[in-house]
Amino acid sequence: MLSLVLGSTVMLALQQPVVLPRPAVECAAHLTNPRARHDCLGDLLQEAEAAMAAAAAGAAEEAELADLDTGGMFGASAALEAAQSAWAAYRDAECARRGALMILSEDSRRDVVLDCQIALTRARTTELSEA
Repeated sequence: MLSLVLGSTVMLALQQPVVLPRPAVECAAHLTNPRARHDCLGDLLQEAEAAMAAAAAGAAEEAELADLDTGGMFGASAALEAAQSAWAAYRDAECARRGALMILSEDSRRDVVLDCQIALTRARTTELSEA
């Protein structure tokens, strides 16, 4: 019975998504140095965008295969391209909106925008990897 309970617990734990801390928290070591904090967030954004590019390349290969299998009848590649373009516009607009809500310093607004871009890019990478 104990092995059944432990096995069930392990299975539940494996099904739970890994939640990363907010990017701003990842750069909290630079809390009192705005330039270092901004650089840290910029580095995280570059990493997130590289991971998303790799996931998008995988999704593009999958879409191309689907197009080959169906003679392009459903336009999977075109749909992915449109989705990525629309997603990028959404991310930039949404993060600009979040930054505009900040009534503190310009550094704070810039960090909020970067934090948002990183978080949404990571989420999109997960979507592309799971689909």
